[in-house]
Amino acid sequence: MTVKLDESLTGRLTRDPMTGAFSRKETAHIQVMGNPVLAEDQSDCWQSLLRNGPSDGPRLAYLHIPFCRTRCSYCAFFQNRSSDDKIAQYLKALHRELAMAADQAALTGAPFDAIYVGGGTPSDLSPQQILELGQRIRDTLPLRTDAELTFEARFHGFDQGRFQACLDAGFNRFSLGVQSFNTELRQRLGRIDDGDTVLRALERMCNQDQAVIVADLIYGLPGQTLADWQRDLNTLVDTGVGGADLYQLILLPESQLGRAVNKGRVAPPPGTAEKAAMFEAGLSTLARHHFNRLSVSHFGRDRRERNRYNHLSKAGAELIPFGAGGGGRIQGHGIMLERQLCRYLERIEAGEKPIAMMTQPHEEQGLRYAVGAGFDLGYLDLDRLYQRSDRDLADDAAPLFQAWQNHGLVERDGRYLNLTKAGQFWHINLQQGLNRYLDALNEQQQQARLNTMSDLYQRIHTLSQEQPMASLAQVGRQLGLSELATVQALPTEQARLVDGRHFDRLMAALTDFGPTTTVIEVAGQILEYKGGFPEGRYGHGFYNLQGEHLRGHLDPKAVSHIAFVRRPFMRLETRSLWLLNGEGQCSFKIYLGRDDKRQLLTEQVAKFDALEAELLALDAEMPPAVAPAVEAIAIEVVESDAVPRACPISGIQLKPGQQLSPEQDAQVRQSRCPMKRLLGR
Repeated sequence: MTVKLDESLTGRLTRDPMTGAFSRKETAHIQVMGNPVLAEDQSDCWQSLLRNGPSDGPRLAYLHIPFCRTRCSYCAFFQNRSSDDKIAQYLKALHRELAMAADQAALTGAPFDAIYVGGGTPSDLSPQQILELGQRIRDTLPLRTDAELTFEARFHGFDQGRFQACLDAGFNRFSLGVQSFNTELRQRLGRIDDGDTVLRALERMCNQDQAVIVADLIYGLPGQTLADWQRDLNTLVDTGVGGADLYQLILLPESQLGRAVNKGRVAPPPGTAEKAAMFEAGLSTLARHHFNRLSVSHFGRDRRERNRYNHLSKAGAELIPFGAGGGGRIQGHGIMLERQLCRYLERIEAGEKPIAMMTQPHEEQGLRYAVGAGFDLGYLDLDRLYQRSDRDLADDAAPLFQAWQNHGLVERDGRYLNLTKAGQFWHINLQQGLNRYLDALNEQQQQARLNTMSDLYQRIHTLSQEQPMASLAQVGRQLGLSELATVQALPTEQARLVDGRHFDRLMAALTDFGPTTTVIEVAGQILEYKGGFPEGRYGHGFYNLQGEHLRGHLDPKAVSHIAFVRRPFMRLETRSLWLLNGEGQCSFKIYLGRDDKRQLLTEQVAKFDALEAELLALDAEMPPAVAPAVEAIAIEVVESDAVPRACPISGIQLKPGQQLSPEQDAQVRQSRCPMKRLLGR
């Protein structure tokens, strides 16, 4: 099997791969996640994980402090403005969440390698609150003797009292967001303190010997020059910091800074060539001053600096989250906690783990995390990856690796695939490319397996089981089927088709169903309208929907089939009506509504079943549809010989030319009878 290679996977072949292999860096981190766990299943899934006991291997914990005094202009994740009362209330809940974990062996039954208190701005806590939090951590989370305990801080407000409280609480590592010592650039980022203030505070903290001081610098800032960046590097080295992170700015369009750049109020960030020069300047400067390179972006000079939390989190270690907005993974299941402060507090008060989202383990999570760890270190050990996953990347991904080597992004040395300097600069793009390559390879293997199945429904069922988030239409498209062909392949207990000429009866019935969900799926996009299906009337050959929020013009002649579909989706039973055209495409679907417990509305199910039975019965009596003649032929019909036509809604029978009685006219208006169209008037 071969995967079609394109430049999004391989990069471009250029003279200088540092500046030309890719257009830009798309993201800062890559997540490895499986399918979502349904909201109603999350509690049971969580309890099942707790019964399994602690996982083997390294263990991490993350505690989130979701408060900031100001919003940084490049950040799109601001949650809550710092408030003494809110922080106190929140910490009370966070302490309770930690206490709830104390007797849960799956969470606290094995020692932790690293703890990270991040935000937000943890340094907005008071000294007493910092001491109490540190004590709660030590009382609840068992620690290895050499555990790394990191406290994240910004400089504004992080005075000597708070710093000393962190040391007394047992934190042995500080992550400090310098970003830049240039006052003008700092102000552009929304930072409060000027460069000199930051420098003095950093030098003060570096003068102690109880903890490692790690400082972050960002390159690629709007208006930043290579000279600005070099001055920041030189200043950082002179402070005596024990570790440094050099990050490239990923300008988020939804952030304040992103919007300002898009509107032209702020100078755009440097181009790729300038960013590549800054990356090289960072490598050479820190190497010259004997910093050890611990990852592609992290450097240590203090012998105690190990970068444990950051690297192990990318390597897929067990990561227990605490606090509003915290995220992690437990036994391969992704966990995201409630982000809204009020919801977090409510659920802690109720004694619940405040889970907002869960995902199942990725089918190749061991391999994908090992790949992520390798890219973070700057090389892939192909033999070790094979041992961990039984997948021989050296063979399976050989075409991609060869393309990278041809483009100057990697070098092969026996079992190792080493990133060149250009490959290190683009390591996230390479990791994305390899993941997409493996996804495509897995899809081909899945398709080959499905092709061995002779029964079409078996193929649909198998693919639906493997992709529970995929709709029936999406499953059909993967098998090369139209939506009509997909429905036709289902057993009768799951789908029944009736003639599209029942359109008028369907439209009249839908208005009495109550709240439903109308779904339109076109070109990979899905639109939904929730509410009652609107009434309509005929005009200019179209049935025109007259709803307040849902309006449109439907062509009854374009409806060749109406499908009544009963299918489980995400472990919930569904009922839906599909309107299909002669080419097998679905114009739109109407799904029955649900109650507060997510069960189908009983009254709607009864109406659905009754309408299906009615139309199937009418189908049995309906003559075959006749294709329209190429040429219209005028035929004079004598009234006495004409056969009366009956409306499927009102039951009124009329011959062509016959007038409605006043009573019939009133009945037609009340029932939205399409008699006028049926008689060709």
